[in-house]
Amino acid sequence: MRWLISVLIVAVLAVALAMAGRYDPGYVVLVYPPWRMEISFISFVLVLAGLIVGGVMLVRLAVLTLNLPGIVREQRARRAARKRDGNFVGGLKAYAEYRYQDAEQSLGQWQGDEARMGLAQVLAARAAQEMHAVAQRERHVQSATEHGAELAAQLFEAESCLDAKDAAAALAAIRRAKEIAPQHTALLRLELKARQLTGQWDEVERLLDALARSNALETGVAAQLRRIAYAENLKRRAEDDRGLLEYWKKIPADYKQDAFVARAAARAFMQRGGHDTALDVLETALSHEWNEDLVALYGDLRGGSPTRQIEQAEKWLHLNPRDAQLLLTLAQLCCVQQLWGKAQKYLEASLAITASTEGHIRMAELKTQSGQTGEACQHYQKALALCRARE
Repeated sequence: MRWLISVLIVAVLAVALAMAGRYDPGYVVLVYPPWRMEISFISFVLVLAGLIVGGVMLVRLAVLTLNLPGIVREQRARRAARKRDGNFVGGLKAYAEYRYQDAEQSLGQWQGDEARMGLAQVLAARAAQEMHAVAQRERHVQSATEHGAELAAQLFEAESCLDAKDAAAALAAIRRAKEIAPQHTALLRLELKARQLTGQWDEVERLLDALARSNALETGVAAQLRRIAYAENLKRRAEDDRGLLEYWKKIPADYKQDAFVARAAARAFMQRGGHDTALDVLETALSHEWNEDLVALYGDLRGGSPTRQIEQAEKWLHLNPRDAQLLLTLAQLCCVQQLWGKAQKYLEASLAITASTEGHIRMAELKTQSGQTGEACQHYQKALALCRARE
């Protein structure tokens, strides 16, 4: 369309010029002694216009000739940039297609602008890690750090160290990364794993609080990690009476009723001789949620009040009359009080519900004590058979 309009304009101008030349009487005289030249005004205008156009074209040609080396350099630079872009995209494609060797070679040797070069080195390091090429990985990490991708490099280094269970090296990389981005969510997650590996459970609690504020952990995962942190911290404080009790008071009520946390707390208090406190812990947890492991631990608790334990266990028995573990616990507590008849009754009831190795062994011990060696041998044999069946 533009060409058509241009042709029409030129045609109109040509017709107008021809008509003007036909009727215009003007002329131009050019004198340069001894020469004299006379031409029509229209011819003069055409010649002048031609000279101007030719001059402009000559100037543009001269400028183009002078700029030719620069133009060639620019074209070469554009071709090189297109080639680099192609290599970069090819490396990304290889990484996305799990062709780690090709990705490591393409991205590791890539040379270009600073921003993309750092990214290329990080991805090359990740590809090397997938190939278990440790030396290449470290070289790429160092190069990425030098080219402006220090945060990405340190995050990857921490992740790699955690995969290798090297928590100390992971924490060193995390410290370097925190100098750049102290509240980076992924960094906090990595630190959480490292603190777990090193058993720094107070730090684990602090990190869980920080991640909870940013909603960076699923509710179920966060709850499970808190349960583990509380239990481990209770174990660590088992040597400190005051510290153990103070820490237990700080634990939220919901977690105090959790079977996993309550078991750790009860064992810690038992270790320090706080049998009454251990009983309170177990009874509170069992009143909230029934758990056979806690029931078994309740029977193992010594140094408290056996009478209180029997009375409480019998109350639970009214609510759980066919709980084999509870019957075993009652039999164990009755043996402590030398209530042999009741102990035998509870053992028989437990074995009638579920045959267990522990039940047969306790029955064998009871029969041995009463002089019934033949029946004791039979229960020992049944216990042995159950052990072999589980192997």
